[in-house]
Amino acid sequence: MVCGKKCGLIDRSGNFVVPLKYDAIKEPTDGLAAVRIDGKWGYVDMRDSVVVAIKYDAADYFRDGMSAVKQDSKWGFVNKDGLMTVLPIYDSVEPFCEGRAAVKSNGKWGFVDKSGRLVIPTMYDRALDFNCGLARVYCDDKWGCIDRAGRVIAQLEYDNIGFFFEGLASVLRGGKWGFIDTTGCEVVTLKYDKMQNFDNSHALVTINGKMGFIDKSGTEVVPVIFDGSRGTFSDSLAVMVLHRKWGAVSMDGQLVIPLKYDYLGNFYDGAARACLKGKWGYIGKNNKSVVSLIYDDIKSFDEGLAAAKSNNGKWGFVDRNGNVVISFKYDNAYFFTRGIAAVKYNGKWGCINRHDDVVFPFIYDSVEGFQEGGQYLVYLGNKAVYLDVPPQG
Repeated sequence: MVCGKKCGLIDRSGNFVVPLKYDAIKEPTDGLAAVRIDGKWGYVDMRDSVVVAIKYDAADYFRDGMSAVKQDSKWGFVNKDGLMTVLPIYDSVEPFCEGRAAVKSNGKWGFVDKSGRLVIPTMYDRALDFNCGLARVYCDDKWGCIDRAGRVIAQLEYDNIGFFFEGLASVLRGGKWGFIDTTGCEVVTLKYDKMQNFDNSHALVTINGKMGFIDKSGTEVVPVIFDGSRGTFSDSLAVMVLHRKWGAVSMDGQLVIPLKYDYLGNFYDGAARACLKGKWGYIGKNNKSVVSLIYDDIKSFDEGLAAAKSNNGKWGFVDRNGNVVISFKYDNAYFFTRGIAAVKYNGKWGCINRHDDVVFPFIYDSVEGFQEGGQYLVYLGNKAVYLDVPPQG
């Protein structure tokens, strides 16, 4: 929080945990926040006790129990006890991950452990974080992977290497993408023009502008014939488009929702937002209507209700069974959060609860919603107003 020229921190109840006395403060991580006063940085805990002395020229966020600090133009690391275990001798550093941090010296990158020991010599042109026990390294215009001991696991022969997801990383060579595993083996042939990371054991791939999904063996379980996709499986279905019509396929490639919709969103909790012939609603995984496709527009479900626009141009709310819970009388409506929703009536904004009782009157020019302290932010002209929200039954 900032007040005047000083910064502090408040909890969700709006109480100060770090008073307004610092020139700058960063978001806490691992229970510690970097603070600046008189041009120097250090760290305080959530009781405003100084844990790391306020004496550094720059300070990063804590990660993996360590944080980078800068002193006399060089970088090192301190731990959560305030001890500098990695001396400030490096030109640049990356955060710790899996007990290792990439460090740069004399234009080359290597890795240190938390004791400050240089466990992998500074010999690479670039080095990235460890994940799945491997780090991506770059030398002579090529990427590869090394393990925690510095052994080369994937040869430095790739034009690009992605992050490991579900044990596999995308790799690029000669303009084509495939996947390697954590042993460095190419488990999916490098033949795709584009690909996304694995999620739910499936990855979206593209060849010649057409999309489909592969499994971890490289088998094309959803044929690469579609014009587009929502990008991932959700509720065990992937939403695809062909010739401007949307449908959905199962994880074994079966077309379970026919390609007939003008719009189809991802499935969540068994339902997806859909549009057919200009009318909106929700369909289930069995292709039957959950909320009839009769509305001019409909928004996402939140707290069991979705704002819908009737053919009279007014907004109301429906439940997951399609029942009208709040009648169609509002000029606009947002989603429910913590039991209330912002709605516009006669040109002004206010808030209602799930019973359509007015929580905040219709006098505001715009609304922004809940803030970290639990108050609700609205605007009267250019003036911000923070409102306390009464409990909602």
